[in-house]
Amino acid sequence: MKSITLISIFIIAASLTFAQQKYNEASNYIQNKQYDKALAIAQDYLKHDSSDIAIKILVDLTTNDANNPRVYETLGDAYYKMGVMELSISDYEKAESLDSLNAPLKFKTAKALEKQQSYTDAANKYLQVLALDSTYAPAYYSLGTLLYYAKQYPNASYYLTKYIKLDPKKYDAYFFAARSLFLMSNFANAAEVSQEGLKVFPNDVKLEKLEEMSLTFSNKFSEAAAMINIVPDSMFTGNEYSQMGQQFKYGHQDSVAIILMGKAIAKDPSLAELNQEIANMYLSSGKYDSAIVYYNKRILSDTSSVSSYVNKSLCYLQLQNFDSAKVALQKALVIKDDYKPALIWLARTDQYMKNNDDAADVYNKILKLDEGKEDSNKVEVSEAYGFFGYTNLVKKKYKEAIESLKSAINYSPDNAQYHLWLAQAYAFAGNKVEAAKEYKQVLSIDPNNADAKRGLKLLSL
Repeated sequence: MKSITLISIFIIAASLTFAQQKYNEASNYIQNKQYDKALAIAQDYLKHDSSDIAIKILVDLTTNDANNPRVYETLGDAYYKMGVMELSISDYEKAESLDSLNAPLKFKTAKALEKQQSYTDAANKYLQVLALDSTYAPAYYSLGTLLYYAKQYPNASYYLTKYIKLDPKKYDAYFFAARSLFLMSNFANAAEVSQEGLKVFPNDVKLEKLEEMSLTFSNKFSEAAAMINIVPDSMFTGNEYSQMGQQFKYGHQDSVAIILMGKAIAKDPSLAELNQEIANMYLSSGKYDSAIVYYNKRILSDTSSVSSYVNKSLCYLQLQNFDSAKVALQKALVIKDDYKPALIWLARTDQYMKNNDDAADVYNKILKLDEGKEDSNKVEVSEAYGFFGYTNLVKKKYKEAIESLKSAINYSPDNAQYHLWLAQAYAFAGNKVEAAKEYKQVLSIDPNNADAKRGLKLLSL
């Protein structure tokens, strides 16, 4: 151990002696006005991480070779290397004052300003570099990156895409440019930059993710769909899958939308409301059994989802499972007893089941709820009156049928069926004149209505 310590001391002493000799050599060069040779020694020391000695030589040079911009630039390099940005910037600016057209020198100043977190000054300095040399690629990259982190995405994308054209080998330039374009909703160009990046950095999952999302939001659905099994699920958040699913849905690409929304729920169970959207897509495409599965999932996560119960009942109605449809509607009304869609469909379901008395109770409730608001709820009010008109017509209660059907027509004047029933009620009540008027009204709405033509013919006999 003692011998090792002695060797270490010897090495340190030898290094210090050598350093002193080189410093003395540089000092001699300065005294002899051989400033370039002294500068070369300082630069060599700086290259080999001996900043202290380099600075000593350079300070001496600033006194003796005060108009040499390379001296101040090298001194700035030394302070930059040591992390003393304030002194580094001061010396770079002194060098700039002596060499104002030196673009690489201005770039160094900009980097030091950025390191010092003087971001606005740094950005302005990068712009000065580009004003001097519009092909200076590092300035485009540094300025674009600075603007990206400042969330100035339009400017960031502009400078980064310029950089890529000059030097297409830096990964961050592609990623930052593509993401900036994506965040400013320029999806077509975001996809293009992502694809260019993937030519240089194939199979990079971050660029692939950006490409898939950009293609989705630029409505290039077939290309985006082809990437669903390429990009790992781990790259996406539940919200991202949800947003893409919505975009595919708006593009009428329901099969892919269902897959993406399913992935969204798997990633983030708090997005369980998407189960209803999946169910609605299955309902609209006629896949009623699948729709019921997802309405049940939605109900499981939110037992107060009235619309899920109603839509589930519609699936059962299409499957002609009237009992299950009625149960679903009754559960909806337990949650909200004045929910009109549930009431309307319950009344219709009771009619399908030939439960006219139950249907009448529901229609009466609808009319009571709409009392004084009939003009705002014409469709459901006319339907209720139409039901009572028809059932009274069947029961041969023609007077009551006529009154109900006139009310139905008042709220739905272009409904040919209501006019036809009213014509039949008048005919059976012996009022041929009014019956004829109503039959003719049916034909004005539906010229090919065979029942109205037949009714008129019978009246003429």
